[in-house]
Amino acid sequence: MSKEKYFNLIDYGASKIRFSVFDKNYNEKYSETVEVIYEQNHNNHFEEIVKIIKKAEKNISFHIEDVIVILDTPDLLTIDISFNKNLNKPTKIKKVYDNIIQELNQLIETNYSKHVIAHIIIDQCIIDEKIYIELPENQLINNLKIDFKIICFPKILISKLKKEFIKNNINVIDFFCTSFVKSLSYTKKLNINNLSYLEIGWERTTLLYYKNYKLKLIKSIPIGGSHITKDISKVFNISLEDAEKIKKLFNMSETEFSYQNEKKENLLHLKDIISKNISINLIKKVILYRIQEIMDLIFRASEEQTSIYNLEQTELFLIGEGSTLLNNNSIHLNDKFNFKSINFYPENSNSICYSGLLYHLNSYEIPKIIKKKQGIFEKFFNYFGK
Repeated sequence: MSKEKYFNLIDYGASKIRFSVFDKNYNEKYSETVEVIYEQNHNNHFEEIVKIIKKAEKNISFHIEDVIVILDTPDLLTIDISFNKNLNKPTKIKKVYDNIIQELNQLIETNYSKHVIAHIIIDQCIIDEKIYIELPENQLINNLKIDFKIICFPKILISKLKKEFIKNNINVIDFFCTSFVKSLSYTKKLNINNLSYLEIGWERTTLLYYKNYKLKLIKSIPIGGSHITKDISKVFNISLEDAEKIKKLFNMSETEFSYQNEKKENLLHLKDIISKNISINLIKKVILYRIQEIMDLIFRASEEQTSIYNLEQTELFLIGEGSTLLNNNSIHLNDKFNFKSINFYPENSNSICYSGLLYHLNSYEIPKIIKKKQGIFEKFFNYFGK
């Protein structure tokens, strides 16, 4: 990667491709977003990526060869695994830890052969009955217990993406889970130690829960904003493209459509469709029905874990483009779930890609092994990342 000068981030979304270039001081030097909602051909997606990269190269006068890719999928797999090592004699923690990581990778490869590890998150470490956040590298230990949360991508998805990037002469440094890395970044910025996120994406909805800045829960269902668009298209007998544009014209808290952000060339066409076919009250009902279904399904899918973690006592933040439809009162979550508050976290291409950069640089979820002379992150990154 062009480490000495630039970090290149691609957010490979289902509805948008975002690309950002950051310099060595982590300042954004170039950014572009391309809509790909109605384009199902991934080859054409990569044509767009190549175009963006060429434009970026021209803009920054530098050849881009390597990228970090962040993405989400409805088929995300999360696994909770614990290791408890009782040793026959005092052993250096580094040796024990290395063996656990190797064992963990083998276990995932054997039992979840259709998936690849995206993130190995350490939830808790107990050394000789004491809880640690950082692991003392040279300490001799008799017992080590580690609780892991593993986030996995479908192997077929990552293999396909890797082939396409290679075909276009682009080397991928890492694949990260977008909803995880950005929610982790937002949690650090918000400085709230007990909070939840509900992300309504294009093809999926994801629920995440953090306690003491640690990810405790991540759950996805394959229903998102695209289903709302399809509902509008079907009910009002209009094209998917028009349905998506009309969906974006208003917020659930409003009583009429807002055209202020719409391009002039689309205004007359959309106004004509709305005047003939669509009432604000009916479209609200269509959207609210689907939103309520999404809420029921995501919380039902997470029911066992949500009761354990008592999510109703957390502050809920809505993220993802699908949440821009809503206001704090429109989805009536507190009729069923007693959240402390329901808030919106403002997102943009910079904040999303920057969260991927922060994760790459810091790898927040990995407890550092304390070493005085040099950082251990570089030394251990291959174990944890991939």
